[in-house]
Amino acid sequence: MTLVRFNTQPTFSNVLDQLFYNPEQKKGNCAPSVNIYNQESSFVIELAVPGYAKEDFNISLEQQTLKISAEAKENEITDDKFLRREFTLSGVNRSFALPKNIDIENISADFSNGILKVTLPRKQETIVKKEISIS
Repeated sequence: MTLVRFNTQPTFSNVLDQLFYNPEQKKGNCAPSVNIYNQESSFVIELAVPGYAKEDFNISLEQQTLKISAEAKENEITDDKFLRREFTLSGVNRSFALPKNIDIENISADFSNGILKVTLPRKQETIVKKEISIS
């Protein structure tokens, strides 16, 4: 059996993590990796959340802020049976400030293969054109 050496010294990424630490983030919750991309008529947010089911999530909208959360899940295996434990399902907490041109009535979400996909359709822009008379 080959042993792998782990570097326990702080790295540059740890320094950046501490610099951009968000004190509002609840202890024990994680901010999962996110992809955000632009489609023709909408924005799409994808969160990598393996180990959760769609019933675990709460998605809400408050003051143009989209909030996605999931409660921590308990493992069936107690701590004393682990030989090595590198991850837990410690809950999810993520917020996104939305632009004003999002059609909040038609936001939809889909969950498949550990990816939560939230589609944010844009409102149709209305072009206001008016002639102004000079007096």
